[in-house]
Amino acid sequence: MTDRRSLPIDTGVLAIDRLTMGYLGATGLFALLVGGMTGAVMAAVHVAIGFIIWSCRKWQPRAGFLGFLRVGYPSLMMPAFYAELATLNQFVSSGYFDQTVIAWDEAIFGGQPSMFLSEILPWVPFSEAIHFGYFTYYLIMPGAIFGAYFASGREGIHRTVFTLMATFFTCYATFILFPVAGPRYEFERIGGAIADGTVYQLVHRILESGSSRGTAFPSSHVAASVAIILAVWREDSRWFWILLMPTILLSFGTVYGRFHYAIDAVAGLVYGIAVWAVTPRAFRALRGRQPDPSPEYQTGV
Repeated sequence: MTDRRSLPIDTGVLAIDRLTMGYLGATGLFALLVGGMTGAVMAAVHVAIGFIIWSCRKWQPRAGFLGFLRVGYPSLMMPAFYAELATLNQFVSSGYFDQTVIAWDEAIFGGQPSMFLSEILPWVPFSEAIHFGYFTYYLIMPGAIFGAYFASGREGIHRTVFTLMATFFTCYATFILFPVAGPRYEFERIGGAIADGTVYQLVHRILESGSSRGTAFPSSHVAASVAIILAVWREDSRWFWILLMPTILLSFGTVYGRFHYAIDAVAGLVYGIAVWAVTPRAFRALRGRQPDPSPEYQTGV
């Protein structure tokens, strides 16, 4: 079997570069056209970041942290991409579509799972385990990227981060055009003994300090986690099985903890699978004329 870590790497403008510059260009143009002075400033920042990415096209470290940085840099930019969504999604909407999504939950589930799950399962140890599952979101992505590197070197990271960012950018486009605030803003927080849990309080403090309003539908937590464990499955299936249970707990926790409506989690699952299914073709297309460094990377599901 070929050692995929020894295969030649992409050079020049990479697929991840084109994907990231495409997102920056599309959102920058959107902000410029409909965002007034604030949008113009955001567009200028996007252009500047795109220029920096373009300028780095000849920088091709092959290994170590710099090798990761060359292909994994968009994952480190996620806080900035995420933070600006609260502004972008109000340029044309001037409100949120929570009542629409609440009605979907009522029609599909006969109620609000984000309210009744914690009411019918009010046990503190169970809540702590589920909230820890939600917290593993911050471990799933680094774990999958590490697994991809261990299996396939820099190119494994390139493909895996490409899938991750394609998923995030697809979710972010939905947030911009269809902002949903989520149960945390519409319903009461979980009370009682559950709210005294250590992990519960940790997770809620993290969300309160860094959440961006209007980013509930679909759940990007679910979408990104599903997409990245499927992406690393293409590199080394063992990492899929290691990360599967945390992803399941996270998906349940998004609803149990009243962070997302149930339909948000379902939509996140659909988004994650759908983007993962098409990213091999998109990856090859955005690599342009560069030679294929890994013929084993299939173009279909």
